[in-house]
Amino acid sequence: LTQNERRAIFEDRSHHTATGLKYLPGIARRLHHCRDLEGNEPFDFLTLFDYAEADSAAFEDLVEALRATEEWKFVDREIDIRLIRA
Repeated sequence: LTQNERRAIFEDRSHHTATGLKYLPGIARRLHHCRDLEGNEPFDFLTLFDYAEADSAAFEDLVEALRATEEWKFVDREIDIRLIRA
């Protein structure tokens, strides 16, 4: 897709950013485009989410909402890794 087509899906139809903003400040997100990482990474981007245990249900709601968006049909593979800070 062209940049304009991607942006139209992302912003105008899926409202991806607006969805994520609803969950601040409880759920913080950091996005890394793989072109900025070393080597030839197999992913377009990596997203890190940080939230307290008390926000676990909200995180599940956020992920469910994002997976229901139009742009999600372009996702070939998702790897969900969860770490707990000790």
